Amino acid sequence: MIRAISMTVMTILCSVFAVLHVILGLLSLDMVSSTWQSLTAMAIYLAATVLVLLPGPGRLQRWRALFAVAAVVAMTILVDSVLPTNTWPGYASWHGAATYTLMVVVNLRDRVAISWLGAACSVALLAQWAAGTTIGLVGGLMLSIATVGWLTIATGIGHLLRTNDDKVAQYGGDARTAADWYASERALNLARTQWIAHVREITVPALTKVADPGHELSDIDRQELRLVEAQLRDEIRGRVLATSEVVAAARRARERGVVVQLLDDRRQDMTPRMLAAVSERVVSILNQARSGTVTARLRPQGGRAAVTILASDPDEHDEPMLVELRDGKDDA
Repeated sequence: MIRAISMTVMTILCSVFAVLHVILGLLSLDMVSSTWQSLTAMAIYLAATVLVLLPGPGRLQRWRALFAVAAVVAMTILVDSVLPTNTWPGYASWHGAATYTLMVVVNLRDRVAISWLGAACSVALLAQWAAGTTIGLVGGLMLSIATVGWLTIATGIGHLLRTNDDKVAQYGGDARTAADWYASERALNLARTQWIAHVREITVPALTKVADPGHELSDIDRQELRLVEAQLRDEIRGRVLATSEVVAAARRARERGVVVQLLDDRRQDMTPRMLAAVSERVVSILNQARSGTVTARLRPQGGRAAVTILASDPDEHDEPMLVELRDGKDDA
C-alpha cells in the first residue's frame, strides 16, 4: 500500500462509487433482457469491493487481487449476456465503471500487473460481445476507454507515489543514521571530557609536586606516583573489570607489595549481575593477598571460562590459585 494514500479515503471513495454504480444498474434494469444476471453481477461486485478494501499490512494479498479479476470476468459475462444488441446500452453497462473502480484499487494497493490483467480481460470480453451487436468492435472498445484511461492514470500516479515513498524512506533512514552518528559523537565527546576530568583529578596533585622545583620528592611521593600510574593502567587495560571497588582493592594490594594486573580481553560489556559477581570475587582475592602476583582477566566470549583470576605467592610455597568464573559459577 502506498503510504501517501490514506486507506480511509480510498475506502470512502470506492464505497461511494460502488453504491453509485449499483444504483445506476438498478435504474437501468428495464433495458436488459433478464434481471437476475445483473443482480448477481451487482452482488459479486459488492463482495469484491469489500474484499479489496479490507485493511491489511503491505501489499494487497494475491488471492484477493485475483478474486477481483475473477469478479470482473464474471460481471462482464453476466451483464453482457443481457445487454441490448441493437442500441447503445447506456447505464445498463455499469459494469465497465465497476471494473475500473476495482482495478484502480488493486493497482494502488501494489498489484499493478494483476490490475492490468483484469482490465485486459474486461476489454477482450466487451470487444467480443460488441462485435456481435450493432455497436460493433469500435463501440466495444469505446466502452473500455474509461477502464484503460483510469487504470493508466492510476499506474502513473502510483509509480510517482511509490518513488516518493522510497525517497521518504531513504531520507528518513539517512536522518536516523545522522542522528545516531551525532548521538555517538556527543557520547564520545562526553566520555572524553569525563575521562580527562578523571585523569586530572587523580594525577594533578602528584604532578604538581613533580613540577614544583622547590619540592624534593620523597619515597612516599614516588610510591604515590607509581600507584597513580598503575591505576590509570588498570582503567585502560582493565576497562569493564576496573570497577571502583576493584581499583580501590588493587591500590591497597599494591601498597602491601602485591603485583596486580587487570586485563580485559573480552571487549564486550557484561551483564550487571555477572559484573557484580566478578568484582566481588576479585576484590576478595586482592584483599587476601599479602605478596606475590594477582592477575584478573576477562576472557573472550565463546571460551570455557568468562573470567580467570590467578593468584600466586612465591613466599608461601603453595600452588598458585586459579579461579575460573563461567555462567555465573566459579571453579577454584
